[in-house]
Amino acid sequence: MSYAETVARADAPPRFLGVRFDAEGRALPASGNTVIANLNAGAPLAALTAARDALAATDAGRCFAWLPPASYHMTLFDGVLHAIREPGRWPENLPADASEAEADAFMLARLGPCALAEARPFRMVARAVEASPGGGVWVAMGCATPAEEARLRGWRDRLARACGLTGRPSHAAYPFHVTLAYAIAWAEPAAARGFDAALAAADAGLRARLPLVEAWPPLVCRFRDMTRFDPIGTLA
Repeated sequence: MSYAETVARADAPPRFLGVRFDAEGRALPASGNTVIANLNAGAPLAALTAARDALAATDAGRCFAWLPPASYHMTLFDGVLHAIREPGRWPENLPADASEAEADAFMLARLGPCALAEARPFRMVARAVEASPGGGVWVAMGCATPAEEARLRGWRDRLARACGLTGRPSHAAYPFHVTLAYAIAWAEPAAARGFDAALAAADAGLRARLPLVEAWPPLVCRFRDMTRFDPIGTLA
């Protein structure tokens, strides 16, 4: 769905407004832990930043909270959000009243034995720069080959079993991506159409500059909001 179509169909504020960012684009507390590969250096940083700058300069750019380039990453395995503790989305053997520090320690202890024995980067390709389902902007990523897809998905299954998170409804079909921005308002129709044109140009430019991404190393991180991810361990 294009951004203009998303805007035209919107019957509520953007999904993460008041949850991850406020109406001024300031980050709100949204803590948790995750396993990522940083893309905040070298060719990935340059290509992602160029796409971000071009999109932010459009008339619709003010409708987004643009993430700092230092935060650019691709999630390899989504850990837990501390505020979401219902069955199926919280580790089976972790008490629901565990502190945030206890939750981070639990995940690190369970993930550690699943470190990859072979130091071989996950080979990824950028599929599209597009409006995300929540109205923000992301780079949809895919594995370079079916064999690579099987390797990454299989490792994610192993991590989910170790953490007691196999029941998450989004696990099997998790969409690999790099988030560039969260929506904080809806653009006017003309600006939305212009933004779609800018997305297409950014997509062509990014894929030309970054035909292959080596996602490595896998870092266990904790975060307090969506602007910074602090490593607490590695799985390589």
